[in-house]
Amino acid sequence: MIRVGLAGTGSMGLTHAQAYATIPGVVVAAVLDIDRDRAVQLAATVGAHPYSDLDAMLEAEKLDVVDCCLPTAQHRITVERAAQYGCHVICEKPLTLTVADGQAMIAATRAAGTQLLVGQVVRFFPEFQRIASALREGRIGTPVSLTMLRQGSSPGGSRSWYLDETQSGGIFLDMMIHDFDWALHHLGPAERVYARLVQRFEPRAFTQGMATIRHTSGALSQITGTWGHPGPFTTMVELAGDGGLLQHNSSESTPIILYAETAPREPGDVPLPDLSVTNPYRVELAHFVDVLAGRAESLVRPEEALAALSLALSARASAATNQAQVVEVVAA
Repeated sequence: MIRVGLAGTGSMGLTHAQAYATIPGVVVAAVLDIDRDRAVQLAATVGAHPYSDLDAMLEAEKLDVVDCCLPTAQHRITVERAAQYGCHVICEKPLTLTVADGQAMIAATRAAGTQLLVGQVVRFFPEFQRIASALREGRIGTPVSLTMLRQGSSPGGSRSWYLDETQSGGIFLDMMIHDFDWALHHLGPAERVYARLVQRFEPRAFTQGMATIRHTSGALSQITGTWGHPGPFTTMVELAGDGGLLQHNSSESTPIILYAETAPREPGDVPLPDLSVTNPYRVELAHFVDVLAGRAESLVRPEEALAALSLALSARASAATNQAQVVEVVAA
């Protein structure tokens, strides 16, 4: 039985707790939150012990893994303390706020001989897995351009910690990191990025970031993220290759369409199979449990999370200076 200490009782902490309840071989043994009442409430729901102090939880509980769903500014200290106690760590994205902190987190877990598993959950969304499979199968040839859009309501309202870059890193690190990670994983390392940012807080919070990335392969990515979009949460992807095109729009009734150069040009161009209704967070956490149990190799390496962080930081710097930035190649 894998004993989990769940750090954080916000929306992600609740999502993880609900997922663990459906995964065999896992028990949430402890719940941590600086607000003890919130820790007590969630702990009672899952049958765990509540804590408001990280060290107290690590001292009192024999945990196999700490699941970090805390604000990003608290990731490094949580990972390092967990590693000191010999615990594996599942850490929500983004890895942390700076490359140096990310390197320190990876070094700490390596020194302890523990796993660091970063929650880049878009890798586990069924529609993105289907697109990735089609790409691996050569259905569109060599990828040459990628357009991604992710838009939803402003997280937590106008006073949310998400809107404080010192806590979350802002939209480039917190939201667009999903698409940066996916683009790097499938199109290869980035060499340059140019980005813009629009942000206002009245009459309601609205933030939009846009980034154009040139990969070392020569492929281009255009990524847009929006907090404060008045419509439903939406994702869109268009991935063009030298042999075809893949399109996804979460608001469409046919969510993924493949247009291959050899396909007939008529209605009904080769759609990929229908998607099942699957909770990607459960899929992700079940995979991480398999990794910790030695049944699988992690699909998300900490070095990849660090590379996505480096790209996000470069995009944020570009938006702040209105100058294209060379993306630093970082060593873990």
